[in-house]
Amino acid sequence: MEFPDLGKQCTFDGCSQLGAQEHFKLDDHLCPSRQDPSLDVRVPTCPLCEKPIPGPRNEDPNIRVNRHIQRNCKDEEKPTNVCRLKGCKAKLLVPMNCGACGLAYCVKHRLEQDHECQGRKATTTQQQGSGQHKLSALAAMKRAAGSKQQNHQDNRRNQSSTPAANRQKIQQLQSKANRTTLTEQEQIQLATLLSLEQKSKDSKNCVTQ
Repeated sequence: MEFPDLGKQCTFDGCSQLGAQEHFKLDDHLCPSRQDPSLDVRVPTCPLCEKPIPGPRNEDPNIRVNRHIQRNCKDEEKPTNVCRLKGCKAKLLVPMNCGACGLAYCVKHRLEQDHECQGRKATTTQQQGSGQHKLSALAAMKRAAGSKQQNHQDNRRNQSSTPAANRQKIQQLQSKANRTTLTEQEQIQLATLLSLEQKSKDSKNCVTQ
């Protein structure tokens, strides 16, 4: 070559070929390093989610991409001795667990505001749900107590009524039962009136005898 220093030389140890400036790249001058996949330092990209999939240099990128797709394009789980913040690779010599979410973080990300903790939000939502459940339970108890008190008042009212008024009420309820369905309160009232009428008849029979 008339000008041996013209252009640039390939930096691969097994090549060192000379080429013009536009041909110094591996793909442009048939570099032998292209025949060895382990020497390819490019990070493969997922064809589905288009995310880069980093990994060990000596690992086949096809296996890496296939494993990523089989996990539905989810990131690999971090080792337990690594900071749980996404993107942080700091190893934990002494794990520092967050009091809110319970995950382990490094010294730099140990505070809740440093790792955008979601534990506090989840706890607040849980407390709100628990409070609503308690309010619903109290409302149900009040309704049950009110219904019980109303039934007790109806029973006392039935007992204090005259026999003629009781018989008239029984006839009204029985007539309504033939036409439609009685409510639970009306059924209780009818049963109470029938019981009072039967007691009244029994007491009269005892006096007559």
